[in-house]
Order: sequence, then C-alpha cells, then structure tokens
Amino acid sequence: MRFLSRLQLCGGMAILLIVYFIWEQKSNYIPSSIQSIWRGKPHRIVVFGDDWSDTGDHRVSPLSHSRSTTRDADRGDVWVETLCKELACNTIDNFARSIPLHTRNTSIGSVLDSDIYAMAVGGKRNEEAVNSTDLKTQVQQFLTYDGASRSISKRLRRDDEWTIFTVFFGLWDLLVYSALENEFAMRAIDNSIAVLFQNLNLLAEHASAPIKVIIPSMMDVTFLPRIQAKKNATREHFAENQHRLIFLWTYWNSALLRTASQWENGDVFMPDPNLLIMDQVRVKQLYSKHISDAFGVGKQAPLFDNVEQPCLASMLGPSATDQEAAAIIKCIDPAQHLFWDDLQLSGAAHRQIGIHAASLLRSGQSVNIEQKMQDPANIARPVGQQGGGFNLKFPPGY
Repeated sequence: MRFLSRLQLCGGMAILLIVYFIWEQKSNYIPSSIQSIWRGKPHRIVVFGDDWSDTGDHRVSPLSHSRSTTRDADRGDVWVETLCKELACNTIDNFARSIPLHTRNTSIGSVLDSDIYAMAVGGKRNEEAVNSTDLKTQVQQFLTYDGASRSISKRLRRDDEWTIFTVFFGLWDLLVYSALENEFAMRAIDNSIAVLFQNLNLLAEHASAPIKVIIPSMMDVTFLPRIQAKKNATREHFAENQHRLIFLWTYWNSALLRTASQWENGDVFMPDPNLLIMDQVRVKQLYSKHISDAFGVGKQAPLFDNVEQPCLASMLGPSATDQEAAAIIKCIDPAQHLFWDDLQLSGAAHRQIGIHAASLLRSGQSVNIEQKMQDPANIARPVGQQGGGFNLKFPPGY
C-alpha cells in the first residue's frame, strides 16, 4: 500500500508537470488567452479602422469562417504590425474590420459612422450592404474588453506601461460620398470627423493619462487601381468623377488636420501615406526615364517595379459578362508592387507608413502640440460645437 501511494504521488506530479508545460506552450501561440491578460500587456497598440488596418486577429466578435477574410502570407504586414515592430510592442489589440475581397463589389466596408452614412445616402445605395462595425462600435468593443481585463486582480496582472491608439478610416467614406452632391458629401465628412474626436474623448476619459493617437491622413483614392480601371470604360465621366474625388479627399484631410490640431485630450500624430506613396511613384518615373532631380532622386533603383497594376489581378472567363467565372491571378513578387489588390496597398507600402508613424511618435511631432501648450484658460470649444464648414474653394465647375 505504501508503495502504491508513492507511485500515485509520482504519477500525479508527472501529470501536473505535463499540464504546466502545455499551458506554457499555448501561451506562446494564443495572445488573447486569459493567461496573457493575467500577465499584463505593458506595451500595446489598439487598432481601430477598416481594411487598411485590420490584422485579421480580432479581440472580440470574430467573424465566422464563411464571413472571415483569409490572410494571404504573401500580402505582408499591414502598417500597424510594422508600427508594433518598430516600437517593440507586446501585443496588438485589433478592433478594425475589413470585408472579404469577393464581396467588395456588393458591400461597403467600415465607414467612420454608419448612421451618418445612412443619413447621407438615404435609399440610393440599398443594393449594397454596409459593414456596421464603424468607429463607435469598435470603441465600445474595446471599452468592454479593456474593462473586463481591468477587473482582474492587480496581483495577477501588470498595468500598461504605454498604449498607442491608431484610427484609420476614409477609404470607404470617400468612395461612397463621392457619389453625392458636394454640399451633402462635405456635410457627411464634417459630421464624420466630429464623431471621430467624440470617440477619442471617450477613450481619453477611459484612460488614466493623456492618450497618444495615430491618425494617418488619407491618400489620393483616385490613384487606386479600382478607380484607374474606369478610365477607359467611362472616359467621358472619368475626369468629372476624378475631379470630385480629389476635392473630397483634400477636404477630408483638411477637416481631419484642423480638428486634430485643436484637440486637447492627448497627442495626435498624423503620418501622410499620400506623400510617401507619391514619392515612390516619382522615383519610379524618374528612374525609368534615366533622369534624376537636383536632390538625386531617380538615381537609385525604385522600391516598387510596378506602381499601377496590383499584385492580385481579376481575370474573367471566356465571357466578359460571366462574373462567376472570374479568377484571381497573383503576381510572382508581391513586394515589387505598390498595390496588393484594387483597393489595398501592398505589404511593402504598408511598411513605409508604419515606419513613418513610428518616427513621428519617437520625435514627438504631434499636430496639436501648440494647442496643448496654450494657457488652460483658453480651452477650445468641444468638437461637437466647432464652427461651420471648412473654407475650401470648389474647383472650377463646382
């Protein structure tokens, strides 16, 4: 009996050791596990946005397999993943949402505010479903998620050493609102930007210290392959649509910068993807013509061999109208393409945005630093009480 008791004790200890090692192994591969919450996340990035920010790993409400987007390894990282590597963060809490590639012609991705979208378009876009996971939904998901982790005893978790928030919307907003008259499109943009900073105020109230937020400005959407593909098919209308999109893109960025520069509840950093991308396009153009400018731009090989055609190309079947026969052909070297598909930048392009964002953060180049240095008595009006629209002049013909 005594021998059996010792044998049982040894067996029990062996089982406990096995369970312990399994637990340790799983913790390395499941970042959202309870154990990772207990251990704390001293350096994290919280992500809000659309297809251009979605890492595919959702903290809450993961999509079913039939509705989820399968991440192609050749696509590379999105910009927030590069940002995380540059800043040596421990984890990314992703709340951004994208839609599958095959539904993009019949669905609208995440807009900044779905209520504003519904009011702006009315019944004009009933044939297209809109992703309801807008910014306010994503922020509420984060507040619920973060509140649950804070309820765990402090003995079992570590407080965050820093948290960086990223907010990147505008892709679907601009594509949708470009179909409206300028007056209504501008009003929708004004209201959307106001909602953005109202949600940032909620995040600031939730945090124990002033927050840091990275909000990239939008790139010129007329350069996207989806828009450029319409140049020949609708030549008579393309110039007009391009003109309107460029105006609204400029208005979006102006509204965003103006409101961000007046915000007081944290630091706002605004990388400029359009500047980064257009610089690479210019390098490609100069290099291909064997010329360079006064700064030597054009002498070195460009980062991208192809700045127009996406890596993923849609090839129709024998019948041009047979959409069911459409197939997707992937390029040989995705890193040499500026675009991954007709709406997405490639991983190499995303990397440039992430590096630039990290550089702004390290150097403290926030857009609202002057506002924060002013006398506290000179408090600006709340976001919801800002003045009228922005004094941008319409381009000729509008």
